[in-house]
Order: sequence, then C-alpha cells, then structure tokens
Amino acid sequence: MTGTHEFSELLRDRDRILMAAWMLPNEGALTDAQRRQAMENFAGYVRRVAVTYAEVARQVNRPRTTTIGDLVKGKYTEHSDEHVRTLNNWIEQHARRQAVKLRGNFVSTKVAEDIHHVARLVRENATIGLVYGPTGIGKTCCAQALHDTTVGSVLVTVIFGGYHPRGLTTLLAQQLGVRATPKGKELDYVPTQLERVLSRLKDSHRLIIVDEAHKLNNEAVELLREIHDATGCPILLLATKDLHDRVDRNADPDRGQIYSRFEIDRPLTEGRGSRRDSGKALFTIEDIRKLYEQTPIRLSPDAARYLQDVANSLGFGSLRRCRILLTNAARRARKRCGVDEEDTVTVTADDLACVEELLRANQTDKEMVKERRQAIAATA
Repeated sequence: MTGTHEFSELLRDRDRILMAAWMLPNEGALTDAQRRQAMENFAGYVRRVAVTYAEVARQVNRPRTTTIGDLVKGKYTEHSDEHVRTLNNWIEQHARRQAVKLRGNFVSTKVAEDIHHVARLVRENATIGLVYGPTGIGKTCCAQALHDTTVGSVLVTVIFGGYHPRGLTTLLAQQLGVRATPKGKELDYVPTQLERVLSRLKDSHRLIIVDEAHKLNNEAVELLREIHDATGCPILLLATKDLHDRVDRNADPDRGQIYSRFEIDRPLTEGRGSRRDSGKALFTIEDIRKLYEQTPIRLSPDAARYLQDVANSLGFGSLRRCRILLTNAARRARKRCGVDEEDTVTVTADDLACVEELLRANQTDKEMVKERRQAIAATA
C-alpha cells in the first residue's frame, strides 16, 4: 500500500476537476430549455477541445454523427432526451480524462483518511471491510484513487446488470481480463466464468474494491464472501448506509454469515456533519479551498464558507453538489465581471447562492438557500 500522502494527492487531483457537463435530471422528460442549454454547452465544449462529432460518435456508440449535428441544431426526435443525456455524460468523462494533474499540497479529508485506513487493515488482515456514508462525499473518488495507488488491485463499480451474482461475476471477469471462453480448441470440460475468475484470483492477495456495493442483492453479497473464502483476496466495499442496515438485519445465524464476515465496519460520517465551528465538520475550509480553488477560479472568503456549508449538509449537499454550483457560479461571475472564459475570476457567495436558488426545485429548498446565504453573511 502506498502512503497516505500519495493517496491523498491523487484524491485531490481527481476531485479538483470541475464538472464540465450541464446539470440534467437523471429521469423524466427534459424541457426544451434543458435540451437547448445542454446542447449549447456540448457544442461549446467540443469546439474548445477540438473534437469532431464523428470522434464523439465513435466513443459513445449512439447517437451517430448526423444525429449529433441535428441535436446541436435543435432538431429533436423521439429518442432525443436519451441522446442529450449521453452527450452530456460524455462531456464529463472526456473532461476527466483530459484533466492535467495539479501539483502542490495534498488534501487529506476525513473521508480519504478513513477509507485509506480501512483499506490498509483489510489488506493486512486479508478480510472483508465495509465503509459507508451518504452519496456525494467522495467515496467513488477515493475508490479510484485507492485503485490507482494499490498495485494489483481490482476496482469494480456496481452498475445496472451487475446487481446479482451472474452480473457481478461478469464485472469481475471484465476487470481481470478473463476471456468469455478459454483459449484452446476442444476441451473435455469448459470451466464456468466464475471458475475462471476464482482461478485468476486464487492466492494472488489482490485487493478487490467494490464501489456502489449497496446496489448488490443479498445473493451477490454472499458471492463476495465465497470469493473471499475461495481465493483469500481481501475485499473492501464502499456503500451507503443501506447495505450496512441490510446485512445487519440479516445477521441471523439461521440465515447465513454475511455480517459476521464483515470484520471491519466503518461509518464515514459518524459524529460529523455541519458543525463548522466545533471541529467536527467533515470538510474544513482548508479542504474546500484546496479542492475547489484553482486557476482560473478563485474563492472569496464567504464563497469558501458557503461551499463548506453545502459540503457538510449531509443529505442535502455534497462535494458533488459543490462542483456543480461552482461550475455554474464561475460562469455567472465571468458574465458579471465581463471577462472571457479563460480569464481568472473570483466567485462570491452571492454567485453561489444565485445559482443554487435557480437549481432548486421547490420553494422550501429556495428558502433553505436564502437562510444559508444569510447565515454566511452573518459570520463575515
């Protein structure tokens, strides 16, 4: 295992990348305004990075080049919303691949430290560990950074189709490079995909990192236990509290041994939240500045406090929401200051509050934004 410094430095580099994509709802029909904004953002992005529609089409498979051109021109058809979301997601993926790593002091957040510590214990004890917390606090970022800094580790992100044992086995096979069918012509016995996965992992002592593990059904969680027993590989699961509660309920000796095999169990936010002045905040002002203040974006003192409040409002905010707000607030600040996109700009709490109010869906949320802005102003 590499040191905490290298791990946290990688975490900082990854999390400082601002979201380039437009904020769109994951489900439901898009409005004409959302389609137009997303496609204007897409067209502007591909111009800036000098990528052709044909290159984008090759990377996303669908939509095709001509369809992309039609969408940019505002010609929408039956499957337009699906295509708009695909292109919007492509922007984010491309931006993250192209991002240049930044140098300087690393950001060692409490989340990063806890995950790194549990991963070390899991490896040292060759056991199964679970870390859990709400969405958007950096678990996925930490999982990727841990994978990058742990030689031989295997990172599996549970996605649609991977919730059950067969789907999970396929995800593992893909990450391990296990072929769909073994090499050779005719064999008396063709091993199953799971048998080939187990053979590849046995006695390798490779750390298996499972992100979004709360999406697994009980049978898939049992499969992970069996993989651990058969191969000796340490396993680290990152999840929401849903998985912890589920396996805890199933800790009945008559129903199996899932929970008893989770020998390391760590809540990431226990005793921490929005109490900024008590020393118990999950993310400090220093964390926020190092994560989000970068050339050509600067944070005013009240903007840094505003983002810290968002990050620590567990259940109502997150690091992910901070990125969304800052991306859009930077656009507003540049327009307000009359500067070009590449120029340095300072984002204020007013910029953030204005953007957050526009993004909030109902009046109750809008009132919460106003209260946050007033509280931040009162501490100035």
